[in-house]
Amino acid sequence: MGILRSETMKHGTLVLPVDRARQFLDIIGSHTKMQFEDMNEKSMQRPYKKYIQRLDEMERILRFLLEELTKVPGAEVVKNNVDIFLENAEDYKLDEVEARLMQIHRDFIQFKENNTKLLGRRNAALEERYVVQTAIASMAHISHARPARPQAMEEDDEFEFAASRSLLDDEEGGGARRTLETMFSNIAGVLPQEDQDRFARTLFRATRGNTFTHFQQIFEPMQDPKTGREVKKSVFVVYFQDNRIGSAVSAMNEKISKICGSYGVNTYRWPATRDIAEEMQVSLQVQVEDQSRLLRAHESFVRSEAAALLQPARRGGDSLIEEWRMFCAKEKSIYASLNHFEGHMNLRANCWYPEAEEDQIRAVLIQHSSSQHGHSSAMLVSDRMPPRRKPPTYIRTNEFTGIFQELVDTYGLPRYQEANPALFTIVTFPFLFGVMYGDIGHDLGLPALESCENLGAWCMFEV
Repeated sequence: MGILRSETMKHGTLVLPVDRARQFLDIIGSHTKMQFEDMNEKSMQRPYKKYIQRLDEMERILRFLLEELTKVPGAEVVKNNVDIFLENAEDYKLDEVEARLMQIHRDFIQFKENNTKLLGRRNAALEERYVVQTAIASMAHISHARPARPQAMEEDDEFEFAASRSLLDDEEGGGARRTLETMFSNIAGVLPQEDQDRFARTLFRATRGNTFTHFQQIFEPMQDPKTGREVKKSVFVVYFQDNRIGSAVSAMNEKISKICGSYGVNTYRWPATRDIAEEMQVSLQVQVEDQSRLLRAHESFVRSEAAALLQPARRGGDSLIEEWRMFCAKEKSIYASLNHFEGHMNLRANCWYPEAEEDQIRAVLIQHSSSQHGHSSAMLVSDRMPPRRKPPTYIRTNEFTGIFQELVDTYGLPRYQEANPALFTIVTFPFLFGVMYGDIGHDLGLPALESCENLGAWCMFEV
């Protein structure tokens, strides 16, 4: 009937051999149009459920790989060449594509785990290096203004003595004398800059103001191993009076450590002397360079794997990963249709098909049965009596009329053999579209015309 009315539909039964059902349904879908009724509507068992589950897992892997490819700079998936894929769809086999996807998925998962570990180690080395640099700067500042230390004081106690003097120099005689009898300790680490104020307030309230916290901004952002986002961080040093007995950890030290743990920040050892700090800085720099070298090697591996997935499968075709995606969608549609069939040796299902394509359907079934699989034949049995159920609506379209038919189908499908409004939409839609934007043009033109009149009146007034 064309675009004016829907096609005349016929009802029948399609019978397929179970061993070649997938191939027959594939070629039927490639050459003709057919709609199947669900013969297993009341049954909980679907014969091809396992295939659907396998394809669901393959599609999940493809979504994961596509998400990972978006993180690769310059990665672009070539798509929208469906016709070329359909012409070469037989090149792909379900088992082969599944095996390759599983292997690539394992490689990417292993890479992500290794990359997360390497990035975490590099960040830890970077953070500790910044803590050591802060310690060196603090010791250099103290050495310029420290008082004479007692002769009996060991070198390892140099910083504790200097820190206690610098923090309590403003106190009067008795208090200054007590600084030699108490030891000031510190806890240093790195935390995100966005948590800096909350961290300082929490420490102040938990310790009742008996701590002094110093922050030093890190200008180089660090990449979060879990999210991949860049995070700005700061070095913090918490100074407090450590009234510990012997080697036991003081209550203040334990309280501050718990607060650091609740914020999820990393704490690092504060070097005792400047010589130790400089040695640590050299060692940490070597660690950072080693981890960075390994990260670059992993990135090179990802780029090579991404290039293989983004490479067009054939000349003028889509990327390999896009063709795999379309292959999974095609196979899933085939097996979903096969789930509507019933039977064991032979599968059968009631179906609707255009009356004008009946001869073509029979020719396709005969040709496919005789050319490749003579012992496995399929048949289409047409109903002699008209069915009681109402036939589905099928309107034949082309590249031009398909757009207007989609506009009509957005608001509702015509009934079977009802006049199709898409024919009138071809004329009315461009007209109404032009009227709509023409009105906007009129609305924009009126203020412009009014402005011109005002400008003319102003010019006459000036003259």
